[in-house]
Amino acid sequence: MSSRETEPIEIIEIADFLSSTPPFTELNDDGIRTAARSIDITYAPSGSVVLDIGDAPEALFLIRSGAVELHNDADVLVARLGEHEFFGYPSLLTGAPASRRVTTIEDTLLYHIPEALFDRCRSESDAFDRFFARAHAERVHDAVHEGKKNVPLTTPLRRLLSRSPVTASPDTSIRRAAETMRDQRVSSLLLTDDSTLVGLITDRDLRNRVLAAGVSPDDPVSTVMTNDPNTIGPDALAFEAMLSMSRHNVHHLPVVDGEGLHGMVTTTDLIRQQVDSPVYLVGEVWKCDSVERLATVSRQIPSMLRQMVAAGARADDAGRMVTAVTDALTERLIELAIDELGEPPTKFAWLALGSQARHEQTAHSDQDNALVLANDATEENDAYFFELATFVCDGLNACGYEYCPGEVMATTDRWRQPTRDWKHTFRNWIEEPHPKALMHSTIFFDLRHIYGDDSLTRELQAFVLDRTAKNTIFLASLAATALDNKPPLGFFRQFVLEEHGNQKDTLDLKLNGVVPIVDLARINALGNGVSAVNTLERFTQLADRGAMNADDAADLRDAYEFIATVRLQHQVDQIRQGIEPDNYVSPNSLSDFDRRHLKDAFRIVSRMQSALSQRYQTSFIS
Repeated sequence: MSSRETEPIEIIEIADFLSSTPPFTELNDDGIRTAARSIDITYAPSGSVVLDIGDAPEALFLIRSGAVELHNDADVLVARLGEHEFFGYPSLLTGAPASRRVTTIEDTLLYHIPEALFDRCRSESDAFDRFFARAHAERVHDAVHEGKKNVPLTTPLRRLLSRSPVTASPDTSIRRAAETMRDQRVSSLLLTDDSTLVGLITDRDLRNRVLAAGVSPDDPVSTVMTNDPNTIGPDALAFEAMLSMSRHNVHHLPVVDGEGLHGMVTTTDLIRQQVDSPVYLVGEVWKCDSVERLATVSRQIPSMLRQMVAAGARADDAGRMVTAVTDALTERLIELAIDELGEPPTKFAWLALGSQARHEQTAHSDQDNALVLANDATEENDAYFFELATFVCDGLNACGYEYCPGEVMATTDRWRQPTRDWKHTFRNWIEEPHPKALMHSTIFFDLRHIYGDDSLTRELQAFVLDRTAKNTIFLASLAATALDNKPPLGFFRQFVLEEHGNQKDTLDLKLNGVVPIVDLARINALGNGVSAVNTLERFTQLADRGAMNADDAADLRDAYEFIATVRLQHQVDQIRQGIEPDNYVSPNSLSDFDRRHLKDAFRIVSRMQSALSQRYQTSFIS
């Protein structure tokens, strides 16, 4: 007689149900029968609260039949669950009280899986454990996206394009172009040659270049059009379009990418999207004619940041906007330096490094920058660029961006050199990854062009990606260094707090929160030839290429957003109180919601660090 035939019928029925319910499908027959014998069954009529916020469940709940709804502490519906679905596992994984109220919406039969059985199944089956680790990670996603508000200035431009492009040939007469604009009710016309954008004509051009200038309306529109107008990509954000318009003093911006012409975005389109934005601040930057005036404008950045957070901006959005202001300040300072020193003696490129390069600046950022010179630069030329770098770095310091304590600035001789010398420096770091080389790599390999000849920047970026993707020794050494910064979670998933000084009993959300995720993104990007510099864009490109599991990339994106948002809110609170912003957050100052989800985020990072360690065998690296 088989063991199945000796089991009570109710155990057989439970075992059959488990055998068709992931992840119990990963267990063998004996494991499923053992689990079935340990399960209790309860019946809950429709409308019953089977788990309340603040409860400490001692079992995993599996819905045998019926359905439930989950609501958060604001009584917002979070999810509906039905047959074969689980709830209660977040508390079993973290030890935190339940953060959702679970109410039956039908007569429901529930299986109660004891915590001891749940823990044993996780320890005996990696697949079983991964299933709930993934489900648990999705709570971080919920935490980020439940808290999001609409921030119109972060809308991608493709979502603002309400019609197909209105186009004409440059050979079209001015009269016919004006008639097309009237008939189509548009304020501008895109002029194309074989579907390629070659020019633009606007209402203002018709007034100023045709009527006021006495030009014949029978002339071809090409005689008065703006040739090769500034353009922007469809995935750029609304505020980036506004910054471009402000910088170039235009009111119409064609939206173009490799796939062709998508349409036109105008200032009218963007005004409809305005919330307290940095665009006007950037506009003021371009009007400044002295360092003193720039410093006055920069003092408005904390207020701008407060307004963005109040409007519900995520940390990524806020970082991009703050960085946009920093970029504008840097560009204007370079222009003022050139006005004072004269035209540069040779081509150059000003590079942003670190958080500015990644578009991830906060209220507490110093300056990291460098200069790349053309290979024909002489020692006499370098004297000019030293003066330029001194002017810009002093100006940034006056604007509140403190000098880099490690002197990673263009004023330092070794960070102001021709392209061939930069390549030699980078090659040495990659081929001989000693501790200082690895430390420099974490700063300099996050680089972005700010001003000058961008071909110098592209050449250097391509060199780095080509060398790093082929060097597993360098990547393994970089991984080992990155793993020194671990999320602050100890035994029983409790926070590990700072132990000394003014930061005692706090969490360092930069060094032990944001930095480990930035490091994970950088190592994977360098190892797979991904050109993106922004942390979230790196994860997206890695997933798109199949170089990183899509679920893992999504988990890390959400973990980054949540940790960085808690850090940003902490800094804005300090600004409101007149305190210099920092990265040290006391868990006692956080809500239960934030504490729970920080632990969720840290656990995701720990899991991905373990995977990185295994891939590169970092335990064998001294």
